[in-house]
Amino acid sequence: MNWRPTARKDFRDSIRSRTIWVLLAALVGLFVLGSAVFGPESGAFPAFVRTAFGNVYGLVPLIGIALGYKAVLYERESGSLVLALSLPQSRRDFVAGKLVGRSLVLGFPLVAGLVVAGAVAAAQYDSAAPASYLVFVGATVLYGVAFVSIAIACSMSFETDRQVLVRAIGLYVALDRAWIWLVDTIVSVLFRFNAPSPIPDWAVALQLASPSEAYRHLVAVRFEVDSAHAHLAAEAPAVINSWTALVVLAGWVLGPVAIGYLRFRDADL
Repeated sequence: MNWRPTARKDFRDSIRSRTIWVLLAALVGLFVLGSAVFGPESGAFPAFVRTAFGNVYGLVPLIGIALGYKAVLYERESGSLVLALSLPQSRRDFVAGKLVGRSLVLGFPLVAGLVVAGAVAAAQYDSAAPASYLVFVGATVLYGVAFVSIAIACSMSFETDRQVLVRAIGLYVALDRAWIWLVDTIVSVLFRFNAPSPIPDWAVALQLASPSEAYRHLVAVRFEVDSAHAHLAAEAPAVINSWTALVVLAGWVLGPVAIGYLRFRDADL
């Protein structure tokens, strides 16, 4: 695959955007580093991670959407897409390059900020857990890339800013803000508004199908993030574990962009 030129160009072009750097600086400076400098009063490293998790949980997807929603749309509107595809690369290479390039734009400063914040916190607080913290960093980046993929998929599938942004934000609300409510509503309706407790195993698995809940699971099992969600309960099915959550998150990285590509592959440019 000849995706490297597109990824390289996309990364270079993206890091020149002042708006993107303002968004990323706000995430890293005001929230992640702020968690380390003005951390929890308990003085424990896990409490710092829980604070950092709370800060990035809702913001990282929005940054990912901001980075990805015009990735293909802008190229199409400006006419540069036709030129890019006239080079010795396929549409598949172009899409892969976009995903890699935008993911690097998100991942590089996010990793740097989290590592610096973790180092500051480890020096301040007791009970530092470097290995588990690296899992937190990796899961956070993967979580953001999942929403980059969702936004790029929308960018490939629709032809105007409004269409792309409405779909991307709608998916964010459904998958991040409302997912547990949606699952609980499905269970309630199926059981005629008399849902059993605990909920059925299939509903527990469905809870974990969201990228946000998969991310929550990966962090919670190591740092005891407060959650009443069934996929974190002691009686959850054995198949609901960190490996399952990792597979779900990886699926959200690859799945949306693959589906969007199927539409983009046959589109009349």
